[in-house]
Amino acid sequence: MAAQWPPEVVPAFLMSSPSCDYLIVGAGSAGCALAARLTESGRHAVVLIEAGEDDPWVWIRIPTGIAKIVVGQRALWRFTTESEAGLGHRPLFWPRGKVFGGTSSVNGMFWVRGDPLEYDHWRDLGNPGWSYADLLPIFKRMESYAKGDPAVRGHAGPNIITESSPRDALTDAFLRACAQAGIAENPDYNSGHYDGAGLMQFTTRRGLRWGAREAYLRPAMRRANFRVIPRAHATRIHFDGRRADGITYRVGDQSHAIYVSREVIIAAGTVQSPQLLELSGIGDASLLAQHGIAVRHHLPGVGENLRDHLHARLMMEVRGLRTLNETLRSPWAKAKMALRWALFRDGMMSVPGVTAHAYVHTDPARRQPDIKLQLHHLTSPDERNPTRIVLDEMPGFSLGIVHQQPSSRGSIHIRSGDPIAAPEIRANYLSHPDDMQAFIRGMRMARQVVAQPALAPHIVRELRPGIAASTDATIADYLVKTIFSSYHPVGTCKMGHDPMAVVDAELRVHGVPGLRIADASVMPTIPASNTNAAAIVIGEKAADLLLASV
Repeated sequence: MAAQWPPEVVPAFLMSSPSCDYLIVGAGSAGCALAARLTESGRHAVVLIEAGEDDPWVWIRIPTGIAKIVVGQRALWRFTTESEAGLGHRPLFWPRGKVFGGTSSVNGMFWVRGDPLEYDHWRDLGNPGWSYADLLPIFKRMESYAKGDPAVRGHAGPNIITESSPRDALTDAFLRACAQAGIAENPDYNSGHYDGAGLMQFTTRRGLRWGAREAYLRPAMRRANFRVIPRAHATRIHFDGRRADGITYRVGDQSHAIYVSREVIIAAGTVQSPQLLELSGIGDASLLAQHGIAVRHHLPGVGENLRDHLHARLMMEVRGLRTLNETLRSPWAKAKMALRWALFRDGMMSVPGVTAHAYVHTDPARRQPDIKLQLHHLTSPDERNPTRIVLDEMPGFSLGIVHQQPSSRGSIHIRSGDPIAAPEIRANYLSHPDDMQAFIRGMRMARQVVAQPALAPHIVRELRPGIAASTDATIADYLVKTIFSSYHPVGTCKMGHDPMAVVDAELRVHGVPGLRIADASVMPTIPASNTNAAAIVIGEKAADLLLASV
């Protein structure tokens, strides 16, 4: 069936061909990697559609620009959860990237492969080919980290990885305090040894963000066999019988269709991939019937198994250490920071306010570190305010506390048959009691770190939650009122073979030929901490699977 194109975006390779080979929906971390690898040989005609555009906004490139991005409309889908019972009936803000590069263009740029044991868990859940040993060659292929051991780290891949520099007094004090608290320093947490404290690694190059747009998409866009259609909102998967053979999408008020000769790959992310499936009649039959959508294939796991990382903060007022609280209030200090960045492309403008972290064990029953402590060079009375950034007047730093493997699970489902309407997000945060207990242990561990000799002389007082929050009940009360999302949603089209799985180990949608999913929604669990690297490895792996099937 011939492809239907807006006249201004007809790819040259379609002038003589009735359709493309592969169609990708979503130019996020996974979609960009997948598109780049599928087009490398020049043998396959590939089209990628993306609801955002190639935005030249300078704040996307400057790492500290994240503070401007998250409070605006320009580059984001500004989703919110429903009222969360476990958080005192608060809804939480969920920004996702609506721009080339997806969320890799608006995130904190942290490069974290994930816990090797969690990838082995994926394999043990019935997903052959997804163990850490299976993925290590792909991780190496896709990164360039000059300081890494070449046996386990890549040196020539498209993703440029750097550390914060130069070392500053607060970062050094934090790492010494961790060691004094029994958390050994780890020079490279992405080497396969995950535990310990160390400098954060970032996807930056010469002090600028280096997301999936820069690493994959822009080089691929120079190829004659590839075309990206911007501002194209996918509305429905098209089928020829049972087989997926195209996508209907909307640009402004106009609808168009693209058809494929091989496969459609959905890479729209944890929020919008299940939404597109349900709009197309793939999902739980009873839910689809409620919205008047004809059932094409009953697949009850679509939109289920949602997991996300919550993020708590211990905040300290300090003396004798410079933090962003006072730097950003001083025109002179800001000018010095900007001048350093302009001259050397380093310093605090080259990072998102974070320089180091630690993966720690607080639960002796677990083999894996269960808590991450993350050093933030600022404090705020209103963390993650979706409309404005507010910092405290006094010098201060925060230790972020993130529970690595939450037990609580939620869901994402359509509200109606309207493809433009945001889906209903129910994260069910802290609905499992183990999660609250993990955060309480994490808070106590964070307090243990700041009490060590390396940091104690600099501490004026605990700003939040404050020393009055000393019991489990008072700490829990603080967490319920203040905890927020780390913006790491995964799992709504999970990989596996159980009745709630949506894709198999080759990312093929169960029961729907010609359709695969390649993004964070396929993760059966969170591989630990930040999810961007894991999403990219899924895109790379998807390309390998597709090319092996040709």
